[in-house]
Amino acid sequence: MHPVWILFLFAVGACVGSFLNVVSYRLPRGESIVFPASHCPRCGVTIKWYDNIPLVSWFVLRGRCRRCKGPISPRYLLIEFLTAVLVSGMYVCYFVLKLRTPLDPMGQAVPGALEFGMAWPMFLAHTALLCGLLAASVVDVKFFIVPLPVMWVCAAIGIGAVAFRPHPFMPVVSAATAAASLAAILGLIVARILLHFGWIRPSFLDAEDRPLPVDSAGGKDGQDRGVAITSASGVNPRTEILRELLFLTPAIVLALAAYLAATRIGPVGQFLDGLLGPRAAGPLAAHLASGAGAIFGMLVGAAWIWGTRIVGTLAFGKEAMGMGDVHILGAVGAVAGWKVASLTFFAAPVFGLIWALYLLTVKGKRELPYGPWLALGALVVLLFYDGIVALIFPAAWP
Repeated sequence: MHPVWILFLFAVGACVGSFLNVVSYRLPRGESIVFPASHCPRCGVTIKWYDNIPLVSWFVLRGRCRRCKGPISPRYLLIEFLTAVLVSGMYVCYFVLKLRTPLDPMGQAVPGALEFGMAWPMFLAHTALLCGLLAASVVDVKFFIVPLPVMWVCAAIGIGAVAFRPHPFMPVVSAATAAASLAAILGLIVARILLHFGWIRPSFLDAEDRPLPVDSAGGKDGQDRGVAITSASGVNPRTEILRELLFLTPAIVLALAAYLAATRIGPVGQFLDGLLGPRAAGPLAAHLASGAGAIFGMLVGAAWIWGTRIVGTLAFGKEAMGMGDVHILGAVGAVAGWKVASLTFFAAPVFGLIWALYLLTVKGKRELPYGPWLALGALVVLLFYDGIVALIFPAAWP
């Protein structure tokens, strides 16, 4: 059955890649990804279904629009192919090559191979994450922005998948940690309400906007339209970053209060252990515990980048990291857990530094979009997690 699944997933991945082309083209321009139907951006003619077959139509049309003969960037073909390889390749790595070892809720190795029939929600979440990271990377490389809705969807799929069917790659956290995670989410909601009513101000509010060129179908920068992005000129970065720290205060306070209540107040701790603990009984206990583990992973992933952003900005007086990177690593944590997100945080700079040195020495460029390197780090850690952990913590790996 493996060859059948691999071919099927390759075809599905190519179709998903075609959709990612739409997402990466339209979202930075503020356009709907649903309406209008796919059309040539040069002549505006709607693309027929037979001219929109992934991996095939580009060759049939020889890379040109059927009507106006305008060039179709090979980037579209490349994204379709990469997505197809990612989706089918993840199946091969997980279920054929067995690169990952299943673990039980207590972190012990589980005898037997991982079966697709039981782990398909996890596989769906992991492939959705990689597809989302690919789309975000394409946008980040071109425009130096991260499409946040893509990361939100990935995080939602990750939490929903692991809550629907707990899988052996998601670390299950203690009841106290789960309670603190849920309290932190409540604190973020409170902060959003305060922000909505103007009781706290968003950071970098007075930063000036500058137009961002939008590339045309041929892949060259056009001047007919633009997208506004924010630069940090005209503000005091240290003052502005303190606004972000104020925004995070309700989440920090509520999370700390929940953790202390769970660990210091006996009846509260017992109730939470029976509801959210790794050994909790009941039909919903495992789903709640796994979902809480995904939420904790999302918070830890976001905290690595956001904490670096806050500390770096306060230390150097320049805006450090980007909020888009916060959402990227948060989505990684929601899908794969806090351990994968943490390892990704340390793996990404290795790849990014190599490329940064190349850009600086060969092309004299200093700007570097960080999203693609977080994406690459996440891919490497997802696939080779067992070997990485065994190398770093040999005594702890089963």
